[in-house]
Amino acid sequence: MQQLRIGLVGAGGNSVGDARGMSHARHLARLDAGKIVAVMDIVEEGAQRAAQQLEATAYTDYDKFLQHGLDLIILATPDVLHAQQAAYALEKGVGVVSEVPAATTVEDGKRLVQAQRKSGGFYMLLENYGYRDESELIKRMVAAGKFGDVYFGEGEYLHDCRGLNRFADGTLTWRGANFSKYVYIWHSLRPLLNILDDRTTRVSAMMTMQPGRLEGDIGIPDNVVSLFQTAGERMLKIRVDIVSPRPQIHDYYALQGTLGSFEGTRGFGDPPRIWLEELESAERPGRSGPSVHWRKLEEFEAEFIPDRVAAREESKRTGHGGSDYWTMKAWVDGYRQGKTSPVDVFRALDCSLPGPLALESAQQQGTPVEIPDPRTF
Repeated sequence: MQQLRIGLVGAGGNSVGDARGMSHARHLARLDAGKIVAVMDIVEEGAQRAAQQLEATAYTDYDKFLQHGLDLIILATPDVLHAQQAAYALEKGVGVVSEVPAATTVEDGKRLVQAQRKSGGFYMLLENYGYRDESELIKRMVAAGKFGDVYFGEGEYLHDCRGLNRFADGTLTWRGANFSKYVYIWHSLRPLLNILDDRTTRVSAMMTMQPGRLEGDIGIPDNVVSLFQTAGERMLKIRVDIVSPRPQIHDYYALQGTLGSFEGTRGFGDPPRIWLEELESAERPGRSGPSVHWRKLEEFEAEFIPDRVAAREESKRTGHGGSDYWTMKAWVDGYRQGKTSPVDVFRALDCSLPGPLALESAQQQGTPVEIPDPRTF
């Protein structure tokens, strides 16, 4: 089996947040898929430390790093750098797997598409929430027609990130510097788009924001609610709040179709649940009467995701509820087998560009903003 030669960009370990790049190294080892042979970081101490742990070569120069003889690189750098770094690597003939988002501006998205088209290189976005067991189960049920015509979807990402925004001396981390430039929407939006095989076309968003109320002078909105229209004539509602003090909800999703409904967990022992028209008694009084009941989503796992159930013990050893395992397996398998990336530049931008455009709409008091189709770039 082909052992991949992989480069890691972004060693992490700056005492604020986790070293995301190093977590990829651990997951890669579990799949026995290859080895990180080079590490690049602008902080020489960080690059040297990570390289020593991985028995790799350390670099602080991106050009020299890309000349190491790599199959792919993993981008785990600040988000505003992703598109430019990915495009440059593709232009140099090196494949890319990138942390979210793919791009934070439309112009960066255009350069990324152009670089991938010119090079024909492998690119995949490492959005992992779309690879959760729950998301895959619902996707397969939708594909099997269990929900009928799905016309509404919902997602929420509620995560108090204030502790990640500043260093101990009060200066801003990359999160604190960048989180006011877009809505952090990818983990809510990508799973829905993946389930529905759809893309957004227009957004109207509104926000609450009082500078200093929760996040000092950073200017991150307290709360943003975005309504999207999609190419498939659906409506999606996404709520994002990354500053409010509260227990987190990273992974709430819901769907409504003509034959079924799904509601994810909101925590505190509340299980994901599903209702399907085909499972209700024909004698029930009224189409939404008292005999209509939810069923636990887990009751459908054995039928629709037996492969996931069989691998659960192994996948749970990775992060994010096992989704990191399936995310990495997807790009490793795709690259080795010469397949099209499951989250290619177009799907990556489908879930990335709505972030800055939703903020643009919110800053204009909800004025609708068109979302370009990256396939036209």
